[in-house]
Amino acid sequence: MRNTMSRGKQQILYNYLPGRTIDFEGAVIARINCIRGIQVRDVNVPMLLARIHEQASAWPEPFRPGLRDEVLRDPARFVVLDPRAVESELFPRIVWCDNLACGRVIELRLLLRQRRRICPRCQRGRLNQLRWVRVHRCGDLGALSPPQCRQCSSTTDMALDTRGSERISGFRWVCRGCNSSQAVFSGPCRACDWPGTPALNLKLTSIEVHRAGKSFSVHTAVLLNVPTAQYAPFFNAPDWKAVVAGKFLGMPNVADRRLHELRPAAGGASVGGVSSAELGDILRRQANGEMSTEDVIRELEFRNRQHANAGGGAGNIFQDVVRFSGTPLSVWEDAAPELVESLLPSEIAHPRSLRADPPFEDAGRLLDSMGIADVDLLSDFPIVLAAYGFSRIEAVPRRPGANDVLCRLNPFPQDREHDGRWPIYVDQTTADALLVRLNATSVVDWLRLNGVNVALPAAENPVAAAKSYVVGVLTGIQLRETIQGNGQEARMVFGLIHTLGHLLLKEAALLCGLDRTSLAEYLLPRSLTFIVYCNHKSGQGIGALTALFEQSLTEWLGSFRAQRRCVYDPVCADDGCSCHACTHLSETSCRFFNMNLSRAFLFGGHDAVIGNIQTGYLDVPRMPQSDNGQ
Repeated sequence: MRNTMSRGKQQILYNYLPGRTIDFEGAVIARINCIRGIQVRDVNVPMLLARIHEQASAWPEPFRPGLRDEVLRDPARFVVLDPRAVESELFPRIVWCDNLACGRVIELRLLLRQRRRICPRCQRGRLNQLRWVRVHRCGDLGALSPPQCRQCSSTTDMALDTRGSERISGFRWVCRGCNSSQAVFSGPCRACDWPGTPALNLKLTSIEVHRAGKSFSVHTAVLLNVPTAQYAPFFNAPDWKAVVAGKFLGMPNVADRRLHELRPAAGGASVGGVSSAELGDILRRQANGEMSTEDVIRELEFRNRQHANAGGGAGNIFQDVVRFSGTPLSVWEDAAPELVESLLPSEIAHPRSLRADPPFEDAGRLLDSMGIADVDLLSDFPIVLAAYGFSRIEAVPRRPGANDVLCRLNPFPQDREHDGRWPIYVDQTTADALLVRLNATSVVDWLRLNGVNVALPAAENPVAAAKSYVVGVLTGIQLRETIQGNGQEARMVFGLIHTLGHLLLKEAALLCGLDRTSLAEYLLPRSLTFIVYCNHKSGQGIGALTALFEQSLTEWLGSFRAQRRCVYDPVCADDGCSCHACTHLSETSCRFFNMNLSRAFLFGGHDAVIGNIQTGYLDVPRMPQSDNGQ
């Protein structure tokens, strides 16, 4: 018999993915086997894979075998699908008699063709699927099968006695034949050879209710949906990253032009041509510790491209970017995929700037006092929600301070209908959003005020120097792990924008009348940018954030004074100024696992890693700016 039910697309992307068990209509437990979908061709797959790689890199490669670096660099191995239908099967195929005097656990295959739901042993109880399953951090999922009796060796008379408890540790296997009992033991995983530390029991499976959070954690990525046809020529050019860096820095030759209007030169093969003076300068910077060996190699490649393109084009733009920012080429190439997402909303999302079109008087003065460069209302913020993998037991690779990897990140099973490629399931939506961008020079001033020895690059102006410094500080930092004390500057910069965004999101939910889980963050830390958008379709069409921008913006930006305290203070304040009551968001709203958060970055106080922060960012006295700091 074929049973069907209807669910929304976003529900599928969070709750009905391959490998997950669900409560099917009709009191049946089922496991999702596959999702059938239509291939999506208007998503920038390389940019999507770059975002997935950014998140997946929190796992060492041996713990993400299907999402290794070499795999994620090859778009041909993946297929992007718009879900249309979900196929599932009965699971687990183990039934349990609900007669407490019987309680036998029987595998369905032993019942042969019996269609009755009455227990064949006691002839009284009804047979229901066993709701517990075995899961392991490698991604394996198995049924909880009855063991062999240790005394009489029977397997058909084993009953599960919960003894009125909901804790697995209180359950017992009882043989109804000889009345002996034994503890319910999960046992080691038979599907893998987990390399974890035995003391942490990482090799053992876990017995969980099939619908428990530990049984399945979906991993998703959110990406700005770039119009493929309009921007494809730009991104297909080999040196598009030069233009992105130049536009981000506000260089005169590219600042006022749209990215799709800029066509970097295609370039040619490297022909050499590095002068002795240039080579001497590169070697001097390496000797002074300003450049690594990798930086030197990439800088030499850049110089070769520059000479090959001697007639103009992207090579000259790269030269201008390096000189204008005082920052090595390798930093800008690494940051470009994120920086381009901070630039594109102004071109494709119909922005309305608070400074250019203020809905209330003295808007600029308020922003200056808070160290905010600008706030933009994005009327049409196009986003792609992509589900690319799952994990079990844990949703993060490591707990703070732990060295052992706690779970494996798995892609979804390869799709037979699309040549065995790895599927990525997406939902494309458009919503209103609020973009908040901090003033880079204000961030540098705040760091110095707290005793940080800030070494700005030798850029052509203070704004470019501050922006280049922030980009450089966050380059190579794993933001989905706890940033330790040796990365103080990175922790303070990232923690500032991350915490600020969380508090803004919480207050926006209150003022909009939306549930907090209906809003999500889109964080671009290297550009000091945070975007709040509605991630639920019921709220995307009502213009809740547009109403906030037009009617409650002063109240929204002035809400921080009330968030200086937490209901769990002084305990929370002494423990790092971060907990579920003040800074944490749900996993559907925060893409960084609630890592590196602290109210101390905003108001001063004790950070769990750095220690005491004397002055919070919002407590720094500031004068009105002559420009917006961009």
